[in-house]
Amino acid sequence: MISLQHIDLLSLQSGLKYGKDENGIAVVFDRVRRKNVRATPEEIVRQLWIIYFLENLKLNPKLIAVERSFMIQGRQRRFDLVIFDKTAKPVLLAEFKAPEVKVTQLTFDQIGHYNMELRVPYALVSNGSQHYCFVIDDEKRGFEFLTEIPLSPRNGT
Repeated sequence: MISLQHIDLLSLQSGLKYGKDENGIAVVFDRVRRKNVRATPEEIVRQLWIIYFLENLKLNPKLIAVERSFMIQGRQRRFDLVIFDKTAKPVLLAEFKAPEVKVTQLTFDQIGHYNMELRVPYALVSNGSQHYCFVIDDEKRGFEFLTEIPLSPRNGT
């Protein structure tokens, strides 16, 4: 398990591959989706976490889903990132915010609402400098915060 306090996403910035699209808009290469995406502040946080999961935890990119749509009570939503184990069972749901966006109760409510449908055992919320990992307890309608990310290096989960 990896302690949250030892994760320095800023140290991974050299792994980002920037460019410009045909309209001159800044883009960054997404290693999971294997394409350039608009380089918004939230996207940079997501890409730094992707680099962390791929390089530090040695996850297979095929075990990571990025920005996929799903339905909750007839409304379309989109999660930021889900990590699956080797049996294709989701194990970690992540919600990312731009660095200038404070992680608040609304952020936890958002990921908790998403998880009512997705049923993923662990969740991660980050704005690049603040990181929170937790178990969502649907019965208690609350969170049990963790000091570590429950994924093991090399084997992925």
